[in-house]
Amino acid sequence: MNVGFLSFLKSKSEPDPSPAPAPAGAPAAAEEQPPQPSVIITRAEIVDSQQRLAGYRFNAALPAPELVDALVAAQVPEFAQGRIALVPIGAGAVAAGLHLPLAAPHTVFLLDREAAAAVPALRAAGASIALHGFTLGEADADLLSQADMALLHLGEHPLTELQGFCKQLHLRHPELKLVVDGVESWDEQRMCASWGASYFMGQFLTTSDEVDPDAKIDQSRMTSIELLNLLRTDAELPAMIEVAKRDPGMTYQVLQWANAPVNGQATKVTSLQQAFMVLGRNQLYRGLTVSMFRMGTSANKDRDESLLEVALTRARFLETCSTLPQAKRDELFLVGLLSLFDVLLGVPMANLVDKMHLSDDIREVLLGNESVYSPYLTMVLLLQRDKVEQALAIAETLEIDIDRLAEVGQAAFKWAQESMHHTGAD
Repeated sequence: MNVGFLSFLKSKSEPDPSPAPAPAGAPAAAEEQPPQPSVIITRAEIVDSQQRLAGYRFNAALPAPELVDALVAAQVPEFAQGRIALVPIGAGAVAAGLHLPLAAPHTVFLLDREAAAAVPALRAAGASIALHGFTLGEADADLLSQADMALLHLGEHPLTELQGFCKQLHLRHPELKLVVDGVESWDEQRMCASWGASYFMGQFLTTSDEVDPDAKIDQSRMTSIELLNLLRTDAELPAMIEVAKRDPGMTYQVLQWANAPVNGQATKVTSLQQAFMVLGRNQLYRGLTVSMFRMGTSANKDRDESLLEVALTRARFLETCSTLPQAKRDELFLVGLLSLFDVLLGVPMANLVDKMHLSDDIREVLLGNESVYSPYLTMVLLLQRDKVEQALAIAETLEIDIDRLAEVGQAAFKWAQESMHHTGAD
C-alpha cells in the first residue's frame, strides 16, 4: 500500500463542522461571527419554470420577534442577496419595524390578506410582497395590484376551480407571479406550469419523474462512483489512477481541479498522480460527489443542479449531526448523497446499488429496508418536510445533541452552497 499517499489523504479526512472556507479573494470574515441560530429553521424549495432552485421559504415555529432574530442569525438576508427568500410576516411585526433587518434584494415577505395594513409600509421600504389567502373579489383587487407574487396551495381547491382561478388571476393581474404550493409530482408541476404558474413548492423536486428500468449509467458517472469507493476504502494510488484513466473526461476534470487557482500551484499539474496529491482526500471527494450530478448528457441540467443542492445539504447534515466514528459518518454522507441518485438518473435504486461497492448498511437503507442508518435518513427527510417534532423524537433516540441541530442544519446548508460554487468541480 502506498502509505505516504494514504497517510496524506487520511490527514485531511476529518470533516470540518464549520462552514467551508471562503474562495480566494473573498473579504475576510469579521472577528465576531453572527450568533448561530438556536432554533431549527425549516426551508421549502422554490423551483422556477426552468426547474432551477430559485430560493426557499424560510420559517420556524416562533413569535415574530424571535423568528426575525433566528432568520437574521441564520444569515437569510445574506442568502437573499442572490436568490428568493420567502419569509412569512404579520402586520404587527411590520408596524414594529421587525421586517427591516430581513430586507434584501430578493427577500419576499409573505402576507395573509388579513395583514393588508402592512402593505404600504412594505412598499415604502421597497420590499417585495407575496400574498396568500386572497380572493378575486373587488375587496382584494387593490391588494393584488400591489403584490409581486400570489401564493396558492394545490390541495386547497378542486383542480377545475384552481385552473379557472389561475386564468382569472392572469387576466386581471398579468404582472403578478403565481406560486403554487403543495406540488407533489412532476406531472402536477407541468400541469400548474401550463396554467401560468412561475414558481412551484412541494415534494416534487425529490421525486422520480419517469423511471426507465433499462436505463444505463453513463461511463463518467460510473468512474466517479468507482473512485469514491476507492477513496472510502483507502485504495492504493495506482488503482485510483487506473480507474481515472479509463475515462478521458475524468482525467481532464481532475487535472482541472488540481490546477484551479485556489490550489496555488506554481507549476502546472500534468499527471494524475500529482493531481491526487495536490487535491487530497477531502477536495477530491467533494469534487467527485458534485461531478456525479453534473456529468453525463442530461437534458435537465437545471433540475440536476437543484437536486445537487438538496442532496449535498442532506449529506452534510447527516455527516455532521452525530458523534459516530468517522467511518460511519462517511457512510452517512454517502447515504444522503445517493438517496437522490435514482431521482437524478431516472433509474430504479435497485439497479444503482448493484453497480456500487457499498456496505450492507448503505445498500439496505437506499433500498428502503431496515438498516442502522434508516433512522438518520428518516430524521433528515422529516426535517426537510417541516415535521420538526417527529424529527426531534428520532434524534433523541439516536442520542443526537438536539441543541446543536439548528447549528448543524444551517452549517450544512451553507456548506452545500459553497461546495457547489467554490469547489474545483465548477
